[in-house]
Amino acid sequence: MNRKGLWVVLALILIAAALLFLPLADRTSGSERVIVDHTLQEIVHPGCYDQAELTNYIDEVSFSRATEELDYRIEDECSSERLAEGKESVISKIFNR
Repeated sequence: MNRKGLWVVLALILIAAALLFLPLADRTSGSERVIVDHTLQEIVHPGCYDQAELTNYIDEVSFSRATEELDYRIEDECSSERLAEGKESVISKIFNR
């Protein structure tokens, strides 16, 4: 392999590695299912349902619909931890699942 080809391969490897470690992926997927309380206008992670003090007017929707369309907020600490907003690297997303 000539020097130019070696540099191209090395550059491609570096770009691929950078893409794995840059914060590009959402921490919480927009399609993740959550429980919403329409009376309290609150979002609850399904794993936190037993701890949450909800009314009887609940529904299951996607996280993106709850935050963008309904404009509900996460109030309890358990749901805040499980439904973190922001970005994380692709490699950490792979290993944290």
